[in-house]
Parts: sequence; structure tokens; C-alpha cells
Amino acid sequence: MSFLPTLSDSMSQTSHLAAEPLEYHTISLFGLSIHEDTVLVTFIWLVCIAWVCCVFFKNSLSAIPGRLQVAVEMFIGFFDDIAVGLGGKKMRKYLPFILSFFVFISVSNLIGLLPPIVKIHGIIITMPPTRDLNTTLALALVAFFTFQFVGYKEHGLGYLKHYLHPMSDIMPILPKWSYIVTIPMLAVFFIILNIVEEVSRVLSLTMRLMGNILGEHIVIGVMIGLVLITSAMAPLLAVFVDVMPFALQFMGVLTCIVQAFVFTLLTMSYVASAIEH
Repeated sequence: MSFLPTLSDSMSQTSHLAAEPLEYHTISLFGLSIHEDTVLVTFIWLVCIAWVCCVFFKNSLSAIPGRLQVAVEMFIGFFDDIAVGLGGKKMRKYLPFILSFFVFISVSNLIGLLPPIVKIHGIIITMPPTRDLNTTLALALVAFFTFQFVGYKEHGLGYLKHYLHPMSDIMPILPKWSYIVTIPMLAVFFIILNIVEEVSRVLSLTMRLMGNILGEHIVIGVMIGLVLITSAMAPLLAVFVDVMPFALQFMGVLTCIVQAFVFTLLTMSYVASAIEH
């Protein structure tokens, strides 16, 4: 067709904007299939984050804060206000751990918006680890065991009573002669219900983050392809080849930050509920 040369030229000019491929490089370890690219990219960016934090806290802190230090203090203060509002002052000792979720997830999401041009052994190092179900499941499990640990630390074995919630609110309205039948039935029902609720928290954190990041990259890739085809068929629309992808990237930045914030906020709310019990 007549527009194929133009389409080829447009694709060559904008190929650096396309999303990374969806397949994974896998290796076999102890009979398990490991996503080599996810592990490598996660390790590389964790080292980068740790290095930046070390440099900042070593060289940038002072009694008279500069602009960068003020920005960081405002960032921490913003999350501190949310944490104290959710769970009181006890939340402050867990805030550094919770903030590490936001920093790591934000960076992991945002690197997927960088051009996929840097490779190590064929692996694109700008592939977002959070598009991989294994990464988001691992983060969700860390969050789950964290608020379980907080609950037992703050309340001891008494934290197990939350599996019976809300029996204490229902029992006063039941006739006492029915306790011998209703209490065992309600106990079993509420234990199962609360276990399902906690498992659903893990699934919710896992699927929401992975689905949004993976879906974002699929949509960006499809939209860029549509823009390329449209501009090739209608040369007057060629300006969208350069404008539309960057508009999509801007929306991608918002999605990355919002998803990191949602994951962090939900984790804070779960920790706060464990503290309050």
C-alpha cells in the first residue's frame, strides 16, 4: 500500500517511545522457573536507590536546609500526617519501612516510561519489575506479614481475637439461652470470614498494582501504534506522532505515582488497624 514507506519512516523515528516486550527471560533454578530479567532489574534499581539515599543523607543534610532537603522533609511530613491520622503516634516507628514501599514502587513504575534502549545480556533494564506478578505478590506478602507482626507485637496473642470480630457486638443482642448454639456457629463463620478478608487484601494489593502497570504499558504501546498508522495514512496528522506519545507518557507518570501511593496508603491502613485492634 502507498502509505507503507511513510509508516516505516515514522516507526523508525518513534521506536524509542514504544513499550518493552511482554515476554520474560527465564532460567531454571531448583526446578523452578525464575524470571531472570525481573530479578536483575530489581537488583540494579535497588542498588541505585540505596546509593542515592546514602549520598543524600551523607552530603545534603544540614541545620539550614536547602531546597532538596526541604522537599524531602515535606514529603516525609506529608506521609507522617497521614500515618498519625490513621493509627496515632505509634505509626511513626513503622513509617520508614512503609515509605520504602512508596520509594521502591514509584521508581519501579517510573523506569518503565524510560526508552527501552539499554540492555544487559539482552535484558532491558528499564523494564518495570512491578509489571511482573511475582514482584507485586512479593510486595503484598511483605505488607501482609508486616501488619500481622505489628498486631502480635502490640497486642500479643490477644490479637487473635480480631478473627472473631464482630462477635462482641452481636452477642449482647442475642438471648443467653441461645449461646450454646449460636456462639460456636458464629465463631466458625467469623473466623472463616476474617481469614478470607485478609487473603483478599493480599490479592487486592497484588492484582491492582500489577494490572495497572502492565495495562498502562499495553495501552501506551497500542496508542503509539495507532498514532503511527494514522499519521502514515493522513500526513496532515503526522504532528501527533511526536505529540501524542508524550501526552500518553505524562498520563503514565500520573498512573505510576498514584499506584505507588495507593499501595502505600493501603499498607498504612492495614498497619493502623493492627495497632488499634
